[in-house]
Amino acid sequence: MKKIIITIGKNSQTIFLLIVLVIGLVILLNTIAFFYKKHKNPRFSQKEFLNNIFYEDQSQVYVLVRKKDYKVLFLSSHFEEVFHILPKRIQVDIEVLKEIVEDDTYRQFLKEYKQWNQQEPFKYFFKMKDENKWFILTITAIEHGKYHLFAFYDHSEDVLKELDYLQQIETTKNESEYKASFLSRMSHEIRTPMNGIIGMLTLARQSKQDAKQESYYLQQAEDISKYLLSLINEVLDMSRMEAGKLELESRPFNIYHLKAQLNNIFKETIEKKNVLFKIDYFDFDVKYFMGDELRIMQILVNLLSNASKFTDNGEITVTFRQMYKEDKVANIMMRVHDTGKGMSREFLSHIFRPFEQEGVEISKKYGGSGLGMAITDQLVKLMGGEIVVDSLEGKGSDFTVFLNLPVAPSQEYEDEKEVVVEQFSFEKKRILLAEDNEINAEICMSVLNSKGAFVERVENGQEAVDTFKKHAKNYYDLILMDIQMPQMDGYEATQIIRTMESGKAIPIFALSADAYVENKRYSKEMGMDGHFSKPIDFDVMEKELSEYFSRRDA
Repeated sequence: MKKIIITIGKNSQTIFLLIVLVIGLVILLNTIAFFYKKHKNPRFSQKEFLNNIFYEDQSQVYVLVRKKDYKVLFLSSHFEEVFHILPKRIQVDIEVLKEIVEDDTYRQFLKEYKQWNQQEPFKYFFKMKDENKWFILTITAIEHGKYHLFAFYDHSEDVLKELDYLQQIETTKNESEYKASFLSRMSHEIRTPMNGIIGMLTLARQSKQDAKQESYYLQQAEDISKYLLSLINEVLDMSRMEAGKLELESRPFNIYHLKAQLNNIFKETIEKKNVLFKIDYFDFDVKYFMGDELRIMQILVNLLSNASKFTDNGEITVTFRQMYKEDKVANIMMRVHDTGKGMSREFLSHIFRPFEQEGVEISKKYGGSGLGMAITDQLVKLMGGEIVVDSLEGKGSDFTVFLNLPVAPSQEYEDEKEVVVEQFSFEKKRILLAEDNEINAEICMSVLNSKGAFVERVENGQEAVDTFKKHAKNYYDLILMDIQMPQMDGYEATQIIRTMESGKAIPIFALSADAYVENKRYSKEMGMDGHFSKPIDFDVMEKELSEYFSRRDA
């Protein structure tokens, strides 16, 4: 034996072959044992496979059931985490699974499960009760149907993506339909008054011999033009709100001043219909608040316009109430109540949609674009408030707006001082007009000349600067400066004029088609004293100039 070992040791190749022989023999013996064990217990590999699934595979939730008595033999370790059912409960009674779905879903599952032929895997798709979770259940028959393996795959992510895609498709479809409807409605709303204006001007031209009739036609054309302008303003407001570009002012205002403004606009019109009109204030311990007075007035005017339009008897009441005040912020309620025709419940559900009116006959009888309520709703939301509507057909309506308004830091402001407003007159006033558009210039010059003013016109900002330089101090009484002009715009021209000794105090007012708060504010930041929006209302211009000169000279 010793000689054999020595011989082997001398031959390394022989050693290597011996090691390989031993390893091969071990593998062969293990393989024989494995197949013997498998033959003796055919479920050996299957159970081992199931153990690996239940304790290692986390992608699905598994439940192994014995078919003859529906006893649960195995559960995935994360079963309770997914379905919120204690493992011991399902091990006692598999029917506790019905708790995770609606009754109808469970009944449908049982019906299809009983009809299953057990040849191919059975699949069932379901949603969990009270949760946004969707599962694909796959049931596989094992050992000729002796066991059923339930595999629950969480399909929620795919379903939610699909639902999101469907929602996007539906939204796109609705937006497309809305745009088509919007354009169609806009075409009608704009063409109708345009047709009226053109028609009235045609009739006025044909009635040259009858001055009274010509005046009537021209007045009608003017009234329709004002309606068209208000419609365009409303559409632009809606557009800016939807684009998130409408800015609100935050300035101190006296909430009691709203009463005077509303009375000026509505009192006479409403009381002519023998309808009682009143405005009440309750529980206010301050009167100055920070906010956008113009937009708050716009909300109230829209609500009162509807109340006035649809109320032929009874009363219209506006109520202002300070609900409570906390940390220098007051909750203000503004309610417009009327005893008019009221609205149906169906219409109330979509009253704030653009161009919505209760019926075609409403539009024909009462007019209006159907944008007022949509704008009101958007303005209230922009202010962080809430609007509530309560209405019954034939009984009337209540529109209630709640706003949280900061209390102004001081309760004394200049507008409380008595300022006697003297009527401004254009008579013998020298005016420098910078306007590049021929028609606009002709209109402005004709109107101002008819009022007794001397108007000198230039076509751009550079000419305005050069012309102003030529004259002595106090030669012009005021400058009307268009904003959009070639060579030099109105803002740049104004800033240059302000650097001159003679230009520091000259009143300069912007003329612009831009009519929003931010435009007016920017004009003042650029050194202008005011901002008149086009088309110019010369009566409003005269009134604002009266206030400006009265305050300046006070």
